[in-house]
Amino acid sequence: MSAEAARGVRGCRRARPRPKRGLARLHPLAGLAYVMVLAFAGVVLNNPLQLCLLLAVILAALLVGRSLRAALPYLKVALYVAGFMAVLNPLFGGGGLDVLWEAHLPLLHIRVTIQGLAFGLGTALRLTAVISAFALYTVVLDADDQLALLSRLSFRSGLVISLATRLFPVLTRDGERIAEAQRSRGVELDAGGRRRRAAARLPLLAALTTQSLERAMDVAASMEARGYGRPGRTNWNKRRLVEPGDRFVVALALAAGVLLAAGLAFRFFAYAYYPLLDDPWPGLADPWWLLLFAALAAPIVWLALPHTRMSSLKAPTREARWR
Repeated sequence: MSAEAARGVRGCRRARPRPKRGLARLHPLAGLAYVMVLAFAGVVLNNPLQLCLLLAVILAALLVGRSLRAALPYLKVALYVAGFMAVLNPLFGGGGLDVLWEAHLPLLHIRVTIQGLAFGLGTALRLTAVISAFALYTVVLDADDQLALLSRLSFRSGLVISLATRLFPVLTRDGERIAEAQRSRGVELDAGGRRRRAAARLPLLAALTTQSLERAMDVAASMEARGYGRPGRTNWNKRRLVEPGDRFVVALALAAGVLLAAGLAFRFFAYAYYPLLDDPWPGLADPWWLLLFAALAAPIVWLALPHTRMSSLKAPTREARWR
C-alpha cells in the first residue's frame, strides 16, 4: 500500500460523525413539536414587538444549533418576500386616518398612511417568522429522524415530506456548483445589467433542470433496488429513547400551543392597525405574552447551558435490530 493510500485509510478511521447540537440533540418528536409551535406563533401574533421577539427566539435556536449560515438562503428568500409585502401593502391598502401621501391616477387611487405602513411591516414580520421557523425545521432537525417519525403514521407521506425538505438545499448547492463551473470557463454571469445577467443565467436553469431529473431517476432506481414498497421487505430499526429533556421540551411546546389557541379564541394577543394604531408596548407586559415567551425561550436557554453539551444529551438509542 502506498503512503498516500495509508494516510487516506488512517484519515477515514479518524473520521467521526459530526456531533448534533441544539434542537438536533432532542427526540424527533420533541423537535418537531417545538418548531410547529413556533410557526403557529408566527401566524397568531399580531403585535410587531412580539413578532420581533419571536424572530429573536428562532434566530437563537439557529445559533445554538450552529446552523445560521445554512439557513441564510431561506432567510434571504423570507426577507425578499417580506420586503415586497411591506412595500406593496401601504400602496394599495389605503386604510388608516393618518395620511402621509395621496395620489389620484386615472385608474388608480393611491393613499399611503401610517397605519398602512405599520400593517405592511407587521405582515412582513409575520411572514419572516413563519418562513424562518420552517428553515429551522429544515436545517437543524435531522431529515432521517423526521422520516422515521412520520413513517410510523404513513411511510409514503413521510418519504415525500423528507424528499421535499431536502429539495431546496440540494438545488442551491447544484446551482452554485454549476455557476462556478461556468465562471471557470470564462462565462461572465455578473457583468452588465439585470437583463444581461438574467440571460446569462438561463443556461444554468436548463442544466439545473436536467440534473434534477437525472437525480430523480437515480433516487427512484435506488429505492426500487432496495425494495421500497414491496410486501415483506425487512428494515433496520433504531429507535431513540425519550429522555427527561425531551419531555420538558414537549411539555413547554404543548403549553405554548394551548396559550396560542386560547389567545386566538379569546383575542388575548389582539392588536389593531386600523383605523388607529394600538400602543405595542403594553403587549410586552401582558401576562399571557410573558407566559408564552417563557415557554418558547426556555428550551433554547436550556439547550444553550453548558451541562446540555455533556453526556446528558448523547441521543441514547435502543438496540438496533432487523425485523
